[in-house]
Amino acid sequence: MARLRARGGLALFLLAPAAALAGGVGLAACSASPQLSGSSTTVSSPSVPTTTVASVKVAGTEETGSLSFMGSVSRLAVTAVPDGRESAPPALPGTPAYRKTVQIGYRQLGSGKPLVLIQGEAATMDWWSPGLLSELAGHYRVTLFDLPGTGYSGPASSPVTVDSLADLTAGLISELRIDSPVVLGWGLGGQVALALAERHPGVMGDLVLADTGVPTKGSRPLQKPAAALLSSGPPSPLRLAPLLFTASERAAEQSWLSSLEREIPDPMTAAAVAAQSQLEANFWHHTDLVRGLRSIDQPTLVVDGTADRVFPPTDAAALAGSIKGAQRYSWNGAGYGALLAEGPHFAQLLEGFTG
Repeated sequence: MARLRARGGLALFLLAPAAALAGGVGLAACSASPQLSGSSTTVSSPSVPTTTVASVKVAGTEETGSLSFMGSVSRLAVTAVPDGRESAPPALPGTPAYRKTVQIGYRQLGSGKPLVLIQGEAATMDWWSPGLLSELAGHYRVTLFDLPGTGYSGPASSPVTVDSLADLTAGLISELRIDSPVVLGWGLGGQVALALAERHPGVMGDLVLADTGVPTKGSRPLQKPAAALLSSGPPSPLRLAPLLFTASERAAEQSWLSSLEREIPDPMTAAAVAAQSQLEANFWHHTDLVRGLRSIDQPTLVVDGTADRVFPPTDAAALAGSIKGAQRYSWNGAGYGALLAEGPHFAQLLEGFTG
């Protein structure tokens, strides 16, 4: 399969990107607990009949003005899907499935082919750039959500691993009746997306891995300076911006920071940041995910930036080389947040890849 290559000096981002984790560490619940309103919401997909889903809207989260396309946050009880299956057993009161249910906060916006986003370490769904979401919403029915214990989602019901997060993502896709979505994972979220493709291939379509890495030959763990920034207390956008943007992307950096100046009532907590940091560190001592890379048969696109300080280009090259038929696109001079800086270009790239 021909490999995609960057043209000129465009700088892209990488998504994803999310949260991959291993080991017996649970994510801490968030400090705030927003009020809920309503009892259900109607979710529609271009390829799935309109279906009523038992979710509730979170009061006070509806965006207005230029951000009204983002709607409001909803919350839904989700049960993890067992390995190898496409749906979870009924979560009836008193059953093991009921006791393992997790309240997941999510947004849905746009129209078109379904697309699920999984963000990276130390981030909630509020960190996705509104500009990027606007571009994606013009082509896709976008679903973004908070991982257990972060943002608007409740705490995990059991120790969190990369596999458990993939199983819970499969549960969300199933509960929302999303038909074979494109799954885009950024950073840690890319690791979760990989586990989803290995454990639940039937629930998803194309796989996009932005700025992520796994412990395979040619890759290396998260670099110490970046790991220190990501794990040192509640994440500040201003403090982490140098990881996301390069010196040549100052305009995009300021735009992203300005978009986050709106009130975010339920951000990451220090406990959740520490848990994700430990899970990412533990991840590099496990090889189960690596052994399954050759079994992935979804069309796969690996995206990276040549100036990324979190997962260097060598990680992207090693990952792309480990997945059958994977294509790779490198953005010259881009950092960990190139996708935020190049929203229109990334949306065009994604649309070309997914058809």
